[in-house]
Amino acid sequence: MSAESSDDLTAKRREWSRMGGKMSLRTMTSWERKVRAHKAGLAGGAPRRIDHERVLALREQGKKYREIAAELGISMPSVARIVAKGQKRTKRN
Repeated sequence: MSAESSDDLTAKRREWSRMGGKMSLRTMTSWERKVRAHKAGLAGGAPRRIDHERVLALREQGKKYREIAAELGISMPSVARIVAKGQKRTKRN
């Protein structure tokens, strides 16, 4: 392989990476990672803030974990974790 052809190959690889080819997340800038996540349909930004008091209040009203999760737009494991922590706090006090 001559030096000229290896330079051409290197140039092609750079062009492919700019077009969204295989590229390590480590070598991407934060902006490129956000764009890739957006194109993949993933929501970016800050994590959701969950109102723990509201979760506990809904549970005290007798709602199921699934209903609470659907109403607040969070996962059922998050509801279970919050309720478990809430029960520990009430036992301590």
